[in-house]
Amino acid sequence: MFESIRSRFSPLEYSMKKRFLLFALMLLLLPASAWAKGGKALMLTVFGTSTEASITFDELLPLVQKQFPDRDVVIPYTSGTIRNKLNAAINAPEKKILSPEQMLEKLKSEGYTDIAVISTILFPGVEHDKLQASVNTFAEANKNIRVSYTPPLLSDPQRLQPVVESIGKHIIKNGANVVVTHGTHHGHAVEALYQRIADMVAARYPNARVGSVEGVPDMDKTLDWLKTTKGKEARFIVFMFVAGDHAENDISGSEEDSYFSAARAMGKTPTLAWVESTAGKRIASLGLDPDYRKILLDYFIKNVR
Repeated sequence: MFESIRSRFSPLEYSMKKRFLLFALMLLLLPASAWAKGGKALMLTVFGTSTEASITFDELLPLVQKQFPDRDVVIPYTSGTIRNKLNAAINAPEKKILSPEQMLEKLKSEGYTDIAVISTILFPGVEHDKLQASVNTFAEANKNIRVSYTPPLLSDPQRLQPVVESIGKHIIKNGANVVVTHGTHHGHAVEALYQRIADMVAARYPNARVGSVEGVPDMDKTLDWLKTTKGKEARFIVFMFVAGDHAENDISGSEEDSYFSAARAMGKTPTLAWVESTAGKRIASLGLDPDYRKILLDYFIKNVR
């Protein structure tokens, strides 16, 4: 952003405008309690990432803010590993990335009386279970605060087909497609939903199957199917909100247990779907897809009161 401004102004003008923009940004990031007590907050909860895929959150945030102008939007990370990694490089305590539990307490201390919790979690699996439990515990202990929780997008059966349709732009016709989800451990209730998505993908795109990076859907079964397909290209489509560490390592990494390595071992040419973001070319993910974001925002609008 600043580079585009630099080209149009003298060094002095550029410096002044840059400082003004930074100051304006700081004002926008101030909590509602800096202006008045008793405000509304929207806690946009994400798993988090320490990769350049964080641009996904940067692009989503203003879209959410636009839809909820009466609420102050904050973003906590559910992943303790990612928080610790990023916070190690942040000295100022007030700039540290918070967990959902820490963020709820912070919002409480700042005087918010209405907190709506939403998330970019796709499936109602383990991450959802932990987040919902934390929100419920906070709500029980703070009955003077209105607390609401919106389940993950795919909790709503009406959203399944539109989400499956949204990946159509990345499906190749000549070759095979592997739609890679995060996955869940065997026996969790969400396993049935993963299977339903897998069935819908196979029905909508005959040359595509669903795999995962953890648990089920089973990676080995997906690779067994891939061996039977015709064509040289094997397109891998990230069916996750962020194309971060899983996309860079478990899917396209050079390690022998990655999807790319397995595809090469069977004589396939593995490829990824790519998109243009505000930060340049990035691995395609649901969070960088305008069609998916429209579905997600509509879901938020209909559920946050």
